[in-house]
Amino acid sequence: ETSTVTLQFSEAVASFSSNDDITTPNGSLSLMTSSDNITWTGTFTPTSGVQDTSNILTLATSYTDTAGNTPSSASTTANYEVDTTAPSVSSFTISDSAMIIGDTPTVTIVFSEAVSGFVSGDDVTVANGELANMTSSDNITWTGTFTPNSDVEDATNVMTLATSYTDTAGNAGPSATTDNYAIDTISPTVAAFTMSDTALISGETSTVTLQFSEAVANFSSSADITVQNGSLSTMTTTDNITWT
Repeated sequence: ETSTVTLQFSEAVASFSSNDDITTPNGSLSLMTSSDNITWTGTFTPTSGVQDTSNILTLATSYTDTAGNTPSSASTTANYEVDTTAPSVSSFTISDSAMIIGDTPTVTIVFSEAVSGFVSGDDVTVANGELANMTSSDNITWTGTFTPNSDVEDATNVMTLATSYTDTAGNAGPSATTDNYAIDTISPTVAAFTMSDTALISGETSTVTLQFSEAVANFSSSADITVQNGSLSTMTTTDNITWT
């Protein structure tokens, strides 16, 4: 944003130069011009990266009227505020980066300052799940619960923050993303569970084959398989899918 500065004297002045005669905190004032040497206008451009609520322009006493008379005192504008510091995202995190069935991690966004117009339903894009409406007590730290979709197996996912929010002064903030998170909400199934011989006599053995839909962990045939009228050797595998 820029602001028009207007300076009106009681009469025509001489030796006035806005560059020399006006002090401009936290910004710059273009060379002021006039058609009658009484009313002068120029454009004030605030300095970027500033957040300051107390500022005034000060007119020095170095100018004169056309007769050479100097003013008795300096003049100032009313106070103006400058906020040219854009909000930033201090952190954008998810409490669990490897989700399975039943997991509902917390998503946290911390901004550098209070923000306005932020609605997680509109401003955060989520992959393979649903983010509950994020809430905040100070408009700086926001939290919400993420529920992954069911029947999903995807190792590459991120949440993305849009740029539609602003700070309370109206400065737009940047986009941001979480670190990658993985989702596996597909339950393993048994593709096949067979015996090579189903009519056994004395002295015979049978090969038992157990095939899962995907690799499994924490499987132990001695603990997980009930055997009637016989014994099953410890089942082994090369891929944690097919066990014999």
